Amino acid sequence: MKKSSNIFVLLLIFVLAGCNLPQTIILQPQVPGALDTQAAQTVAAELTQVSQGASPTTNVPVAPTATDTPIPTNTTIFTPTNTTIPCNLATWDPATIDVTVTDYTNMIPNQVFLKTWRIRNIGTCSWNSSYLMIFDHGDGMGVTTGYTQQLTSGVVNPGQEVDLSVNLTAPATIGTYSGFWRLRDPGGVVFGITPSGGTFAVRIVVVNPPTTVNLDPVVGESGTIRSDGGPWPDYTVGEANADITRTVEAFLSYDISGIPAGATIIDVKPDFSVYTIIGNPFGSLGVLNAYATNYGPTLEPGDFVMGFPPGKIADWGSAAALNTIAVSADLKTNLQSKLGTSRFQLRLQFAGSNLDAVKDRITFTNPRLIIKYSTP
Repeated sequence: MKKSSNIFVLLLIFVLAGCNLPQTIILQPQVPGALDTQAAQTVAAELTQVSQGASPTTNVPVAPTATDTPIPTNTTIFTPTNTTIPCNLATWDPATIDVTVTDYTNMIPNQVFLKTWRIRNIGTCSWNSSYLMIFDHGDGMGVTTGYTQQLTSGVVNPGQEVDLSVNLTAPATIGTYSGFWRLRDPGGVVFGITPSGGTFAVRIVVVNPPTTVNLDPVVGESGTIRSDGGPWPDYTVGEANADITRTVEAFLSYDISGIPAGATIIDVKPDFSVYTIIGNPFGSLGVLNAYATNYGPTLEPGDFVMGFPPGKIADWGSAAALNTIAVSADLKTNLQSKLGTSRFQLRLQFAGSNLDAVKDRITFTNPRLIIKYSTP
């Protein structure tokens, strides 16, 4: 009986204690590997959420994304090198080197001439009277290989220019000739100029001696035409009387058939220095002009030119100008263009006219052309 009572008391104590304890937690026994399985399932669930656009489980650290850093490229650094300037060095300007006798100037056989070059010192040493210019090779034109002469009687400092001159003679035979020169320092060292390969040259063309001819107007093809008639056999230009329509023009025809078609006209000089003046043509009518024309073998009234056209190739503004026998560049050019034909023809006409009731005119005795030409 006492043993049963003790058991009852113990049961009562457990009941009373259970009323004061928190909710009972039933712990399940852990199966080996269950924790690993649970972790794997958790990671799989989060990956599924990410793939479906859902935010991953909070507090899951995200590894920072690495950015690409460009790799610098190698930059080549050039180290300047010092260029040593020689003591003796020369150069030239193509526009000024030929002070006299430009390349391929025409010369007659045995013609004496002075050739001058303009050279610049671009070395570091000054040139003095001990420096020489020497004939190096080619056509000597009066000097032999090894010929030397003093470069300067003064001093040519670096950066300065000097004119080098030598007297030469053209060969006696027709042809093209070239001679080449260099420089030499006091120690006997030969040096040249840049950029011509070390030498400076003289080049000429020897041609036949020029021929000079005096051409007079061809009679029957030359004469005077007045605005209302003609021709007359004299060579008169200006005004016949007070009527402006009664002006006169002189027509001059020259036979150039004797000049070879392949000739080169060197110069033309109009010699109109023999004349008679009536009135004051230069004061009243202005400048006397010459025009190139081509009226043919027969001079006719219809060849008269009305008005005062442009296009003159020669002019004279005074009696003093007529008295001067000078080279005319435009006459030379026009005559050159006519070679190969038989005639070179001109018309003389004043630049204007007036109504002063005075005869203002010039009558030429023999308006001649002095022509100099050369042949190959």
